Formats: sequence, C-alpha cells, structure tokens
Amino acid sequence: MVTSQKQRALRKFQRNFFAHSDAAGRVVRNETNDTPQPTRQEQQRKHTSFEAESSGCLAASSVYYTIPHSPTKHQFEESDLWDAHNDEFDFSSLNSFNKDLCDTSTESHAQKRPAGENPLSVWTSDADLFLLEFLRLEGHGDFAQATCFCGEANPVFRCEDCHGTDLMCHTCTLCVHERQPLHRIECWNGTSFQVTTLKALGICFQLGHPVGIRCINPKSASNNDFVVLDCNGVHEVGLDFCGCESAQPHITQLLRVRLFPSTTTDPKSAATFRVLEYFQMLSFKSKASVWEFYNTVARLTDNTGIRVLKNRYKSFLHMVHEWRFIMQMKRCGQGHHPGGIKKIEAGTCAVLCPACPHPSKNLPVGWENAPLEFQAGNAQEKSTCSSHSAVNLADTRASRGLAATGAGTIDCVQHNFKRPCSVGDLQKGERYINMDYLFFSSMRSSHGVHVLNISYDIACQWNKNLWSCMSAFPHKYHINHDEKVITFLVPKFHLPAHIARCQTRFSFNFIKGVGRTDGEAPERGWADINPLATSTREMGPGSRRDTIDDHFNDWNWKKVCAMGAILLRKYKAAVPEAEERARDLDKFEAALDADQLAGWRTDIEMWELDRSLPNPFEVKAGATVTQAAVHLALSKTEAEEIERGEHMSLDDDVSPLVLISSGIELEGQQRRVELEGKSIGQHATDTQKVKILQHINTLRRRIDTWSRVQLLYMPCVSRLRSSHDITSEDKVHKINLFLPSSLPSSFPCDVHLLRYEWDLREAQANDALSDLRTVINMTYHLYKYKDTFVRGQRTNTHAQGIIHSAESRIDAISVNYTAARNALVMLASKLGKNDDWRRILKPLDRTKDAVPLKHDEGKTLGQQNISWIWKMARVSNNQEEGLQDSLRVEWCKARARAHRWEEEVLLLREEMRRVLAFFEWQAGWWDKQGARCQFVSHEFTEGALAYAHRQATLRRRMSTHFRSLWEAVPSWTPAHVAMPLTCTP
Repeated sequence: MVTSQKQRALRKFQRNFFAHSDAAGRVVRNETNDTPQPTRQEQQRKHTSFEAESSGCLAASSVYYTIPHSPTKHQFEESDLWDAHNDEFDFSSLNSFNKDLCDTSTESHAQKRPAGENPLSVWTSDADLFLLEFLRLEGHGDFAQATCFCGEANPVFRCEDCHGTDLMCHTCTLCVHERQPLHRIECWNGTSFQVTTLKALGICFQLGHPVGIRCINPKSASNNDFVVLDCNGVHEVGLDFCGCESAQPHITQLLRVRLFPSTTTDPKSAATFRVLEYFQMLSFKSKASVWEFYNTVARLTDNTGIRVLKNRYKSFLHMVHEWRFIMQMKRCGQGHHPGGIKKIEAGTCAVLCPACPHPSKNLPVGWENAPLEFQAGNAQEKSTCSSHSAVNLADTRASRGLAATGAGTIDCVQHNFKRPCSVGDLQKGERYINMDYLFFSSMRSSHGVHVLNISYDIACQWNKNLWSCMSAFPHKYHINHDEKVITFLVPKFHLPAHIARCQTRFSFNFIKGVGRTDGEAPERGWADINPLATSTREMGPGSRRDTIDDHFNDWNWKKVCAMGAILLRKYKAAVPEAEERARDLDKFEAALDADQLAGWRTDIEMWELDRSLPNPFEVKAGATVTQAAVHLALSKTEAEEIERGEHMSLDDDVSPLVLISSGIELEGQQRRVELEGKSIGQHATDTQKVKILQHINTLRRRIDTWSRVQLLYMPCVSRLRSSHDITSEDKVHKINLFLPSSLPSSFPCDVHLLRYEWDLREAQANDALSDLRTVINMTYHLYKYKDTFVRGQRTNTHAQGIIHSAESRIDAISVNYTAARNALVMLASKLGKNDDWRRILKPLDRTKDAVPLKHDEGKTLGQQNISWIWKMARVSNNQEEGLQDSLRVEWCKARARAHRWEEEVLLLREEMRRVLAFFEWQAGWWDKQGARCQFVSHEFTEGALAYAHRQATLRRRMSTHFRSLWEAVPSWTPAHVAMPLTCTP
C-alpha cells in the first residue's frame, strides 16, 4: 500500500514537471498565441538543473540559451540567457521512495532511462520544428530572391535528387543534368512547384559517344518514347542511339551505360543496373516480389493516379530474371571460360562451403592416408520410423493441379550450405524417389570424399533400400559405396520421435567423428526461404528455379561471409566444454571398478569399429520394472527396518560398540517416528493414533533402557540430562541421546567411543548413499513405466501413490545421510581427522544431487553433468543388475559426451584450416581466370582481368580477416592451420 502511494505521488510529480517544462518551452518559442510564426530567427536550448533544499523540497531551475538561426557563430552575452522559472516541488513524501524502489523494485528501476537515452521523447518536443521545415521546403526557402549560378534572375527549376534546394534557370538545369538524365525536376509556376521531366526540358541522352558529344547520325529510340526504370521512379527519357558507321548494336550501347535492355530486338525500355541490384538485394532480405517493387517505384513517380504511366511490369520481370542469370554466370567465373555459357557444367554456379573437405582445394597432400575422420555430411526432412504416412502425405494438401507441392534440399549438415545440384521439386509429398535423386545428384560433386555421414529424418528406413534403388538411375549418379565409410544418422531434434532402438543406433551423440553436429541444418534454412513462396508459386518453372537458386546462393554467400565469426563462436564455446566433459568422465571412471571399466571400454571400441555388434548404449536388462515389483521392494525394505528397530533387545552386559550402534539405531527410529507422525496429518483416525502411540511408547521405553546403560560409559551425560527428561519430554523424537558426536566440546569422552561412532557413522553414510542410488534408479524406471504403460485415472492414481512412497523413501535416506555426515563433521574435529573424507562424502542437496543418472537439468545431451553420488569410489560394488546396466550405459554416454566435445574442438580447428586453405586456393583460381580466355578486344581483356583480380583480392582479404579473428583466441594458433586430419578416439 505504501509503495503504491509513493508511485502515485511520483507519477503526479512527473505530470506537474512535464506540464511546467512544456509551458516554459511555449513561452520561449513564442507560441502562447494561436498564430504560428512563419519563421524563427533564433533557436532556444533549455538546461534544467535540480537542487535539494534544507526544507526537504527539490528546486527545479530551467535556463534557456538563445542561439541565432544562422550558420555563423558568436559568443554568448549575458542578455542571451535568463532564468525563466524557479518553482519548488515538495518531495518530502518521496524521500524514502527512492531507497524503497532500489531495494524492492530493481526491474522498474532498470527500465528508467535518462532523457538522452529516449530519443523519441526528446524528438517529440521538436516535432513542430520538423513540420515547419517540411512546409518550408514546399516554397523557395532561402532562395526566394536568389539568382542562378550564371547570374540570370528568377530561376524556377530545382532537382529533387541533387544535393540542396538551389534554384536554377533552364540553361543551367540542362547543363548540370547532362550526365544525370534520370533526376526528378520541379518547376515553380508562381504559386507552387510542379513536377516536370528532363525530357520535357529538352535533354536527350546520346548513346555511343562521350557525354557532351552529339552523334552526326542519331537514331531516336522507340520514336522518342523510351522508358527507363530506376530506384527513384519510372522515367520517360529522350534517348538517341548512335547511327555512325562504326556504331555498336543498340543493346550493346545500352549495356555500356549500365542500362539493361528489356529485349534484344528494338528495345523500348530498360532498367538501370542500380535498380536491378537494389531489387535483388532487397528480395534477398525481405523476399519482396517484383510486383511489389515495381508498384513501389511506380508510386514514387506518381502517387495520385492522374498521370498514366507506361506499364513496364512484364518487361521488368524479364529483366530481373535475366539479371539473376547473368550475375550468377559472372560470379562463378563462366565469363572467363573459353566456351562461354554453353560449356557450363552442373553445379558450377553454387557457392561452395569453404569449411567442407574439397580434394585438391583445401585438403593437405596425402590426406587419403590419414585416419578416417570428419569429412562430409548431408541432411533432409520429415517423418518417424513408426509411420511412413508422414512422408507420403507431406505437403499434399490442395495439391491438385500443382506442378510442385514443395521443395527438397541436400545440405552441408555441419555448416548449413546448400550443396551443388541439391535442390529439387516435390510432386506428391516427400517420396523416396525424389530424395534419392537429390541425394545422388548432390553426391556427384563429392566423389573424392571417403567418409559420408548422412543425416535424414527417416534414415532408419530410407537407408534400407537406398543402394538397390540406385541401380534405377543413370550410371553417372552411382556411388561406389563399398569403398566409402557411410553412416546414416537421424537429426537430434527429430530423434526422440523414433523408437528406442533407433535413438541409440542413429544418434549423432554416439557416433565417432561427428563432433557436436546436430543434423538439423535444413530446418534452419526454411525460415529464410519460406516467405519467397508467395512470389514463386505463380512463376513459370524456369523463373521459379532460377529465383530459388539465386536466393540459395545468397544464403551460401552470407554463410561464407559469417564463417569467421561462426567458427570463432563455436570454438570459444567448445574448448571449455571439452575440458569440463573430460573432467566429468575422469571423476566417473575413478568411481568404477577398473576391471569392469576395461571390459566396457573394449566393448564400445569394438562397436565403434563394427556397428553390427551389440550396441553398448542399449540397456541389456530386458525385464521392465513393474509397479508390482517396485511395491514389493518397498515393502521388503520397510519390513526389514521394522524388524531391526522393533524387535531389538538390550542385555545388561552391553559392550561399547553395541552401545554406540544401538544409539545410532535409536536415532534413526526417532526420525522415522517423526516422519510417521507428519504423514498421518492432523485428522488421523483412531487406528492410526493407536499405531503411532504404540511406536512412541515402545521407542520411549527403549531410549530409557539405553540411557541407563549409557551412564556406565558416559557418566558426564548425567550433568546434561536428568532422570525425568526422557519421561517428561512430550515428543519422543526430540529426546537428545547425547551420542559422542553431540556432546559439547568441553565434556570429556572416551576416545574408543569416538572411534566406534566414527566407523559406524562412516558406514552409515556409505550405506545411505548405496540405498539412495538404488531407490533413485528404481524411481526413474517407475516414472518411465508410468509414462509408457499407465493409462486411466485409477491406474494413474495408484501409480502416483507408489511414486510418492518412493520419493518419501529418497527423502528419508537423504535425511539419514545428512545426519551421519553432520556427526562426522563433529567427530572429525574431536579426533583430529584431515579433510580427505570430505572429498568423498560431500554435502547432499536433495534437489540437485539426489537425481538419476539421466537427469538433464534442461541441458542438451552433450552438456549434461552427472551427480557426484554416481562418481563415488566403490559405486560399482553394488551388484544389483539394473543398476549395473544403468552404470554401463551412462558411462558410455559420458564417454561419448567427452569424445564428441573433444572431436568438436579438433573439427573446428580443422575447419578453420580448411577455410583459410580454400580462400587461398580460390584466390589462385581467380588469378588464373584472367588470362584463360582470348577476347576480341583489349577492353574485354582488361575488364576480365580486373574482375578476376578483384575477386582474388577479396578472398585474400577475407582470409586475412578471419585469421585475425581467430588469432585473438589464446588456444588457437597459426600452427593449427597446418595440422593433419586426425581424431582422438
């Protein structure tokens, strides 16, 4: 309530202050009347300061500075400033508000920003100024009485595209725009500016000659009705072709002034290279269609509909299509090929992934003899191993009459590049024949790669008949798969939808050599390309495919440009992860039996060499833990505890060891009675009350008997407890037994008793951890059984009751362990023990430590940590079959996690080396392209050499830039770029 009152008071102050500021601003701007000032010869700048006074009030003082509305500067004088307001605001009720706000509402405090950090609110106060300036530009402005450059009076023309708003006469307008025939001109008609064109003023664009030189035999283009599309509008221009004897064809004359003709025969329109490049880049980023862009340009020309423009939409469609094709040919180096465009080979236009292995390009000499390592990966989309209908029916809604219902791609799974010859149409869903063709087509560019890791959402089914289906394709699509190491995998995100056997057989997490690849590369690309469907779905097949190719090439190029930062980010994340997973594996292995561990290691290494052997990641124990079995195990445990506690008898001749062990058992019975009392609640039945009272009375009598014997060995206890304490204590679980560990340090105690209790407490803690692991493992399987098999309210309620019993058992064991460890802490100080035992028996956090082996804490499988209770020494001594099987599987997974992260570091280093080597190879390739083809003239040769040199220089600059990024990481050195392809097993 108090906080809300203070907040309301603060908002009231803010409203008062802003009203005060606004009123002061209106006074300074001379806006107190309703008549707006046509011009302002001065500008005002306000400075507000706050001062706290002794009365508890805050004084706000605003000072305004007068600045002349002129570029010239002068020194301020005292008359240029005055104190406009000095009003006081009472903040006495808010004195404590700031402190409360900082302490209790950090989020609200963080959201408040100084005025300078909120530019919109600052701009709002000057919005009127902007509006006035916009209106001012509709007139002559500063040039009402000006003369033209040439001295002629009353100039009436100005250009919207030239810098400034200078007015020019007719002659100067023509002279200035002789080289700018596509600028937009306005003419003053006495009351306002109206749009005109350079063509109407008499400018004619002469082709085939330098600017300013007229052709002796000009030929008017399209009866003086030529249209040019540019970023600023659709222009009707006067254009003359050269008609001299040595004149070039019309399309050549247009191209040489950066105008792209709409046709090759008697063109009547053209588009500037600038507008085509602009639209291409805009479509890459926004996926805007040609229709949307053309209408945008048309509306820039005339946004009223009064002026009827010549429609060049279809012509612009053709020009965009042709522009995309020519730019692809140019960028892939086909213009330097002696055979020209006709000799282009399949996949030549694709932008290659520089980090993937390319023999003779970025692989070192002798790479074929290196150990089999990460070399390639490919992926695609949809379905589970349980149902083929997800594949057969995908993308088939409303498919009647459609030539294609979707598209499929083959990607570089590690770097998310679209591979050459890897994009195709889908006719009726994602059928195998479509994906087979795309896969074999893509593999034509990877014949030199020996290791293929193939990721597909339904790889578990798709790989079964892949090689038999290959025989139906032409021989050029065949793969010599017998000489390659081929592994089929399922992407990580799609893997949980598969059956359990597929989840271990086709998992990226368990396969040697793949690092931390997830296989989901194609999924990430669809978000970028899907918006293009609105414009491509009505295109013809050729235009549609060329457009998609162009967009995918741009996607690849963006990946190339970002490769330096991407690999750097991955490398920085992988190095510490690899170190942490290695430490985690070492701790886990230290807790396992050496002989048993050696056998597990042999099994998994053999499976990595021959995956037809039994999978070590699969649970061998075939019997499923049922509810009945769990219920029986809990009942047996409870019966044993009752037997140990309820039927224990004490003799008069009790040894010290029996005394301490009996005391520890009585302490445990106290905790059980306490938990039993809490479990029955406040509304217990008479039967429950009788049962708990019997337990309490029995325990009280046993404590009384034990305490009498205790006085024989620990007489100092008589000073801490009277003879009536046990019978007078209402709550039996609160009776202090005063075992040696709980005695005050000033009280003496026999060292033999301290040692006895130390040994017993240590055994108690270890037994508690052993029981804890067993019950946690049993509870994990119980949850799995419930999720898989239990259906219906009745069975779910029954299952939930058993789970609750198991969880209660875990809570009780955790309490026992904590009590035993606390006693060890007290005994260690009395016996002078070192801290070695603390490294084994660590503090137990019920929520973080008492968790199953497969507890993920919201992390991915490759980032999971194992609780310390599973990494203790002698953890493998428990021979319970299910636990040993779980330990083996979890050790295999821990080993896989450590190895995958280690491989990721090595893979990233190798990819960095490949990227730099690929850039060097590509730069050399471009150096050779310049002189590859013999051109008909020096100008063509010079242009080809210049373009090749520019491309080579660009690759070397990118290589230098990437190297500088990576060298900033201490663990990466230039030596890594020369390392061979190796992988630590």
